Amino acid sequence: MSPSPHRRPTARRRLALAGAATVVAAGLGAVPLIVTAGAAAPAGLAHGALPAGDGWAASGAGTTGGRAADASRVFTVSTRAALAKALTAGPAGAPRIIRVKGMIDANTDDSGTPLTCSDHAAGTGYSLDAYLRAYDPSSWGRAKLPAGPQENARRAAQARQAARMVFTVPARTTVIGVPGTGAGITGGSLVVKNADNVIIRNLLLTDVRDCFPQWDPTDGSTGNWNSAYDAVSLRGATHVWIDHNSFSDSPHHDAASPSHFGRKYQVHDGALDITNASDLVTVGYNTFDNHDKTMLIGSSDKDTKLRVTLHHNVFRGVVQRAPLARVGRIHLYDNLYDTAERAGYAHSYSLNSRAGAQVVAENNHWRLSPDRKVSQLLDGDGTGAVAGRGNLVDGKPADPVAAYNAANPGKKIKTSVSWKPTLSAGLEPAAGLPAKLAAKAGAGVLTEAGSTSAPAPSAPAPSGAAPSPSAPAPSGAAGRTLTVASDGSARYRSVQSAVDAAAPGDTVLVARGTYRETVDVPAAKHGLTLKGATGNAEDVVITYDNASGTQKAGGGTYGTAGSATATFSANDVTVTGVTIQNTWERSAHPGTRDTQAVAVNASGDRQRYLNARFIGHQDTVLNWAPRATGQYRQYFRHCFIAGDVDFVFGNATAVYDRVNITLRDRGAAPGGTNGYLAAPNTDAAQPYGILITDSTVSSPAAAGTYFLGRPWHPGASAVGRLVIRGTSLPAAVKSATPWTDMGGFSWKSARFAEYANTGPGAGTGPDRPQLTAAQAAGHTARTYLAGTDGWNPVG
Repeated sequence: MSPSPHRRPTARRRLALAGAATVVAAGLGAVPLIVTAGAAAPAGLAHGALPAGDGWAASGAGTTGGRAADASRVFTVSTRAALAKALTAGPAGAPRIIRVKGMIDANTDDSGTPLTCSDHAAGTGYSLDAYLRAYDPSSWGRAKLPAGPQENARRAAQARQAARMVFTVPARTTVIGVPGTGAGITGGSLVVKNADNVIIRNLLLTDVRDCFPQWDPTDGSTGNWNSAYDAVSLRGATHVWIDHNSFSDSPHHDAASPSHFGRKYQVHDGALDITNASDLVTVGYNTFDNHDKTMLIGSSDKDTKLRVTLHHNVFRGVVQRAPLARVGRIHLYDNLYDTAERAGYAHSYSLNSRAGAQVVAENNHWRLSPDRKVSQLLDGDGTGAVAGRGNLVDGKPADPVAAYNAANPGKKIKTSVSWKPTLSAGLEPAAGLPAKLAAKAGAGVLTEAGSTSAPAPSAPAPSGAAPSPSAPAPSGAAGRTLTVASDGSARYRSVQSAVDAAAPGDTVLVARGTYRETVDVPAAKHGLTLKGATGNAEDVVITYDNASGTQKAGGGTYGTAGSATATFSANDVTVTGVTIQNTWERSAHPGTRDTQAVAVNASGDRQRYLNARFIGHQDTVLNWAPRATGQYRQYFRHCFIAGDVDFVFGNATAVYDRVNITLRDRGAAPGGTNGYLAAPNTDAAQPYGILITDSTVSSPAAAGTYFLGRPWHPGASAVGRLVIRGTSLPAAVKSATPWTDMGGFSWKSARFAEYANTGPGAGTGPDRPQLTAAQAAGHTARTYLAGTDGWNPVG
């Protein structure tokens, strides 16, 4: 650290909670709803219906959801409590439209205060340590399910979580994200149970975690941990349209979960499961990213009905079940599969057909990673059927069924079915799918007119001319959307050119792609929003590779702050749905002395970083106050941050709320030093510095090789403040001495503390200062960020 910033599913579905879907209305009280005004129902995206011929859900009367709702039953919701009330308000069976504005966190109380797993377990008697002791296979055995006090306590804690995060969607309902707001639900499960005519559109659905998985020693030969919730679950549902949504485990990926009893502690179940005689379902233009058990069609081999269409969906970083079809007539067409491993999710198979499933798979496109074979794209038990045609692998015609059967002669998949698809709207050759779906699939790409917003330009280019990356945006009031696409299909090819053209309050909407550039949002661009178009941060990557010691073309070096891939100096900036990374690595530049390489330089006030990823090595995120005693607050929520040395650092007031932090492995042996998470240099006059709360820290590094932090002391007034609370810490943290000195300045002279942390890296002792409960009440996201103007981005 340099002295100034310028230098530096299973078959065990019985585990699902009985009646969990009925509890969302409990304890709501008088939750206000925002209701669309006017006597007549407005036209637009929210009143859209499934087009004719668009898959099985178009059968019969088709799928219209809440289209018939009048203005009194159109609700706009932005909180968990308002969503729950909108789903139950008024007479049963009446059509309703629920417009989700912004990101709703399901794990909150009615006032919007975040709830942790510990909050859900409070008063039940459950603890994971006690549960592990009670059902250790060495004493409990492997022949029976857990039973007794700790299993009862686990069920009680799970029921309390379900009361907050499970939402029942009734018949004749449309749930839709408001375009341009980053709409979605994190940590929540939408359940459509025994209901007809439902539409779910344009939502980012992420991180549906079960705090209390059950251990089942009888599941397979080694046992398994099974969780209870899907992002969307259809049970006995009919005429359902699932359209333009993004499903992901982000930011809490399975790789960060520990193993117990030799099995991964699995906190995620399905992304979209269609079971219990559900029927007439169309699933189109969705993205499924970074998930294991993605889609189950049929709750058992004896399920019934299950006529399902999947078309124009994108599957990336998906381990299996895309889908697993046990029963039914399933039509898969024009889907894009990418088998490359992502975020630790390694491909096992894409499609599994078994028992009574009769699948027609046509015009799908697989992108095959070097470690996978065409024969591994399918799986089965010899009882299912897949009739295929027009499918491509890496752009060339291929027959995955024939390849699978040749490699698995003992359990061949049948190649003929007894039905012929007739509802195939939009069926097209597979060759153009990668380019088309990059812009048109997933959440956040619909406009109020119902079409995709990317890659449509924000203003027309001159006739016959290619879009100019530096062309100015049309004049007008703030609040415009300026679109960016690296392939030239939008007005701007680069993010910086759109930022340059933007006015305060504008949105820069960036299409899926990789943008090799540096980005600078100066102070004059206050209120700017930088947003990834798909809602999935992994789709939109801004990347560069400068370090502090990198030589500039005109002489000199960049310095720490100047090395940033993206610099945000404006107040009231929002950054969402993007990855910003600095790929500079020490090993590739052995002659460079100053190895700080910043991904994000956050140096404004009231800045929000939501559902984004920040990746680097040394000094990944700089939280900077240009005036050390000034008010500069930065809020990071549901983000992913990776680094190794001092990679969260600076003198601003910064809150990291429900983030996933990865401590990268530099190869140190157990007991050595791989690195340091944080290096605050908070001014002594500032009461608040960096707060990490309700988060998960994970690491592949050896045990006892990481310090939580050290105090950056560039001058006498710097007395770093860092609090880590309610956070899971990995074994890589030095458990006895997690803090260390820096530059001759003792960590004991800084303001470091912990509170209620968990995990193998947590602990207490003389070198682990702990807050009291009374002190902890003053170290919350809200108290840190309130400042002199009462700013509350927490909700």
